[in-house]
Amino acid sequence: MNVEPKGRPVPEATVSLEDVEPSILPYAEVTFFARFTGNGQLPGFRGATIRGAFGHHLRRTVCHVRTIRCSDCIVRSNCVYGYIFEGMAAEDRTVMRLYPYVPQPFVVVTALHESPEVFEGNLWDFSLRLFGHAIDHFPYIAYSIVEAGKAGLGKDRIPFEITRITQGAVGKCVYEEGTNCLGKLAVTCTDFNRTRWAGDLLTVDFITPAKLRVEGRDVHQVNFSDIIRAASRRVGILAHFYGSHGNGVPDGSALAQRSEAIETVTDETRWFEFDRYSPRQDRRMTLGGVVGRMQFRGAFGPFRRLLTLTEVAGIGKATSFGFGRIAVS
Repeated sequence: MNVEPKGRPVPEATVSLEDVEPSILPYAEVTFFARFTGNGQLPGFRGATIRGAFGHHLRRTVCHVRTIRCSDCIVRSNCVYGYIFEGMAAEDRTVMRLYPYVPQPFVVVTALHESPEVFEGNLWDFSLRLFGHAIDHFPYIAYSIVEAGKAGLGKDRIPFEITRITQGAVGKCVYEEGTNCLGKLAVTCTDFNRTRWAGDLLTVDFITPAKLRVEGRDVHQVNFSDIIRAASRRVGILAHFYGSHGNGVPDGSALAQRSEAIETVTDETRWFEFDRYSPRQDRRMTLGGVVGRMQFRGAFGPFRRLLTLTEVAGIGKATSFGFGRIAVS
């Protein structure tokens, strides 16, 4: 869940997001390669579908007391499901104390548009980007995805088989169909050296919907300051709870102030939304965000590390559904 509390305390910040090291937010990205073994229809954007199936089967895998709420369970502080999917944080935390949950330690990485018609034999792949101890809990995650495939996706319960799981960043295959062995994930860090932006023009592609909020309202027309403020909060909180920075949220205030001077050159974005059914809330919900491309002009050196981390962490709300994936060039 990526909902911000209305009145959150400001934690002590010990480092600027302009100066952070690559190790501040270690992660592991795994790609699941699947083959459908049935026919039916799925939404064009499958992020919410795979997330829902993953969460359902993760709870079935690790929880034997499913008749009570996680917040009322006596083992919630050590529960794999609570940690990964419910965003259960320590009760003695000093950050986000007024908020019952913290951001989940994973994001779904999938395409914005897939064919809604699915036929037996069709191939599909999607990724999960894992942070913190979610990396250590990968065996539970992989097993839950395999079980989700057996049960099937969507209203048509379309079954699929996982044929392979890879960690592309390190050229590693951690699972092959037909084996009963699951490899260990390698932890990686963001490579700041690959982002060598030259000149005074910068392009931001919103690959999947970016749901940014300012003063409690969705932003339909984004400016550079909106991006930097949302990125600072997202990266800072992930680094505190799941990274190497546990002494407060890294400070993005200086970057936010500098971002006001950046000019928007072109805006080719549009609002994208879709409906999904929430079993937990027993109602249909509409999720939306900005997709498309923007170009900005200014001095971008101070923002390089933050934006590079944001390509990994995602931006805005609903990142666990696959929202907020950006590319910067």
